[in-house]
Amino acid sequence: MARRETYLRIAEQHGACDTQAILLAMQLYVWNGDLAAAVDRATGEVEVYLRNFIDKSFSQWNESSVAGTHEWLTQPASPLTKLVNTSRGSILSLAHTDTVRGKPTHHDYVAGLSFGTWVHLLPRPHAGSKNAHVRLWREALEPKLGTSDRVNFQRQAMRIKDMRNRATHRRPLVKDIKSLSQVHRDSVEILRAIDHDLGEWFRIQKWIPVVLNDSGLNDKMCVRIRRFVWVDQG
Repeated sequence: MARRETYLRIAEQHGACDTQAILLAMQLYVWNGDLAAAVDRATGEVEVYLRNFIDKSFSQWNESSVAGTHEWLTQPASPLTKLVNTSRGSILSLAHTDTVRGKPTHHDYVAGLSFGTWVHLLPRPHAGSKNAHVRLWREALEPKLGTSDRVNFQRQAMRIKDMRNRATHRRPLVKDIKSLSQVHRDSVEILRAIDHDLGEWFRIQKWIPVVLNDSGLNDKMCVRIRRFVWVDQG
């Protein structure tokens, strides 16, 4: 009921009243589902490419270290050990591997870790130069990226992750229009940093912008609502 009231309030804020407000609220609710699907589609791509990039970079770094193996999740070298084995335990325990038959492989763990886990492997904005995350950024990630701005990169990844969570839980994204546009730009920039052509490919897909342009508050939809009300009352 509370969620329905959210859409009704938005409809009323845009001048709709009575039956028109109810119909516009219904349209907004449907549009919110379309937005959630677009966000899930777009951020899902970012998640896959970001995790693959981090996994490959950490694998290469770990193999060139004293560990001598690409198995950075199960045999991490210092300071990667601090990222894998945290005060809360190993990040392997966070991986969703329930459907895996037999002993999980490296790829099972990589695919099973959540988007949030991957984002938290990046250094926080105010982390110092001696921080393990910062060192791994400097030695493993930055050399392969098209950006050296770790603070902006992390903040972009965090915004994308947060919006994905809102979409997954079907929060009212119709209240986040500006943030949704920003998430599209953030996604383009992150993927460009990983691979310029990849970022350009993502930019022209326009999953989020296309749905944003089909706003439940545009003139055409208001005309359809007025016509529906007129026919219904006739």
